[in-house]
Amino acid sequence: MSGGDQNWQVGDLALCKYSGCWFDQYHRPRVGPLAGSVHTVTRVWQPGEKLLISLQDWPIEMGFWASAFTKIAPHALDEEDAETIRLLTGQPVTPAAPKTPELV
Repeated sequence: MSGGDQNWQVGDLALCKYSGCWFDQYHRPRVGPLAGSVHTVTRVWQPGEKLLISLQDWPIEMGFWASAFTKIAPHALDEEDAETIRLLTGQPVTPAAPKTPELV
């Protein structure tokens, strides 16, 4: 699945599946996300043939190939999430029906 097939939007969670070396537009090596890391998408654009996404904690002008990431579908709160929130905030939370997270 290419990055363009995942309908990327700002706020999506992106799981990095690329384990190679990252390069800038001038083909110089640069630092980039590690395979297995999860990031929040902050920008989506397509300056040419490749769809690019920017990621939280990386400069907004740095674009990474969307095809190097898998979009993580959001999930509704489950019992474990509700208990964690309750413990952290002291406030009761009502979980939704059980559902497991899915990769899109």
